[in-house]
Amino acid sequence: MSDLPTSRAPRRNWMPDTSSGFWRFCLIASLVLNLVILGLLAGRIYRGNPMGKPPVNYGQFVPREFFFDVGRERRRELDKPFRDSREKFDALRDQADDSANKLADLLTAPEFKIDEVNALIDGFTTGRQSVAAEGAQVLKDFFTKLTPEERGLLATAIKERPRHQH
Repeated sequence: MSDLPTSRAPRRNWMPDTSSGFWRFCLIASLVLNLVILGLLAGRIYRGNPMGKPPVNYGQFVPREFFFDVGRERRRELDKPFRDSREKFDALRDQADDSANKLADLLTAPEFKIDEVNALIDGFTTGRQSVAAEGAQVLKDFFTKLTPEERGLLATAIKERPRHQH
């Protein structure tokens, strides 16, 4: 058996010497930063938007920017009507799907009756159990909880909100 010296692979010039403390610190800091970013993203996905997402778009009357100017506890209080209405809006959306199916049946009925179609549309858009009527009640509940200062903040947020481009 011959005693051949073990040869190491040649060192590449472009790689830093990771045995020094500086490069080891940089690599660990980079790893920690990446893990923090992943944790923040996972938390955002898991918990959702911290301000909550209203079940119906209230952006015209209650812009999201308003909630940035309100403290966390007060934000939760003010957001309560929106959160509490979620299940009701889910039921109303199911009801709207049923209404759409009824409309399809009315449109394909052998004897088309415009009065029934109009009654169905009126009930869907302006009836007491419509999404619009329930949304109006949620907004009314929300506005009754506002202090004069919060009403001022909300008015400013409404005036400064981005407008839709057509």
